[in-house]
Amino acid sequence: MLSRLLVLICLGCSAWAGAQTAAPTEKSLEQGSLEDRVKTLASIQPGLGVVMHEIGWRFANTYWAANGGNWGLAQYQLKELLEAQEVAEITRPQRAPMLKANEQTFLAPLAQAIENKDIKLFNRRFKEASNACMGCHTALGYGYIRFKVPRQPPQQFLDFSLKTDPAH
Repeated sequence: MLSRLLVLICLGCSAWAGAQTAAPTEKSLEQGSLEDRVKTLASIQPGLGVVMHEIGWRFANTYWAANGGNWGLAQYQLKELLEAQEVAEITRPQRAPMLKANEQTFLAPLAQAIENKDIKLFNRRFKEASNACMGCHTALGYGYIRFKVPRQPPQQFLDFSLKTDPAH
């Protein structure tokens, strides 16, 4: 009797497990129609908060690199910041006009100060760019998000004092 019960339980569990593995997964990058796979990709894109975290990190690194005389690193960090911003423009198209305006009005002049290795101009433009970021945050209802340059470089493993020139 006990063996019959065990057989029935095992058969029931096997049938249930088979049904579970046969059921299509709700989201898959590897299965389903192209449209479903694209929707899955779209659903896992980072929110603007995630992208802004990287932008803020890169922005602070740009500051420390320029002020340390590592102009090549400052240029690289700003380039990477702009690439992160492109992600934000694509994944959050409603924010793209404001992000693009910020880039043209404040980040392009900051890049020029880096290319010229002009620390006074860089610091002035950095402050203008930082203030513009705060203006956008406030305009969008996020006035409680305030960027400030950290007292210490955010990454201790980067050498901000290495004297380099911009690549261009």
